[in-house]
Amino acid sequence: MRRCLQAARCSVRAWGPTQTPCTDHGADQMNTQSLETRIERLEAAVEVQNLMSRYQYLHSAFRNAEIVQLFAEREDVTIDGPFGRYFGIDAAQRCFGILFEEDLAPRDLRGEIVEHTLTTPIIEVAGDARTAKAVWNSPGQEAHKFFWVEGSPRIAFWYWCKYSVDFIKTDDGWRIWHLNVYPTFAADYYRSWADGAPPPEPPLAAGKAKYDEPPSVDTRYDINRAPQLIPAPPAPYDTWNAD
Repeated sequence: MRRCLQAARCSVRAWGPTQTPCTDHGADQMNTQSLETRIERLEAAVEVQNLMSRYQYLHSAFRNAEIVQLFAEREDVTIDGPFGRYFGIDAAQRCFGILFEEDLAPRDLRGEIVEHTLTTPIIEVAGDARTAKAVWNSPGQEAHKFFWVEGSPRIAFWYWCKYSVDFIKTDDGWRIWHLNVYPTFAADYYRSWADGAPPPEPPLAAGKAKYDEPPSVDTRYDINRAPQLIPAPPAPYDTWNAD
């Protein structure tokens, strides 16, 4: 690649009026490094998009235990959503390996459906290509046997939300670092989200899947609430800053 860049630069100079020898090796090296970084960041954007899409496909197939391996193995992993906030290296295991895999999933999956799409992405990879920030809108639909409701009715409903996710590059590739889920609305299939109460949500987890803190913010549609910019789209940045 370096030789190709240098050859290209020399070819351009050969057509100039002076036709001086090309010896700008330092500039060539800087241009090569810049190009390599740009390529790395472009590849990273595709990789984190694929990672998040894999998360959705596994969730739709009720293979939530496999989602655990999509997370980084770090003490500062966080998961924040309508089901509570989870912190630590076992956050993904407690949330997806136990809560979604065991506590909320019925034993008989016939008639169940969970599909959440990923649209309107904004992905910002850090200048050093070590971390990335991204947001998505997520239109979706679900149908469940509500075994936490008397009579265990099967209810079909719309479920829209937004994702704000931080990713980090590890020795094993890109992994989810901080996952934030912001519900937009849930509405019975036969009623609008502005008409009546949403389907009853399951109780917050207890036991091994118990959250560390309750959800940090309520973003669900409310006829008495104005729209908010939550989550805020990420801005370009050079390197991760915890602040």
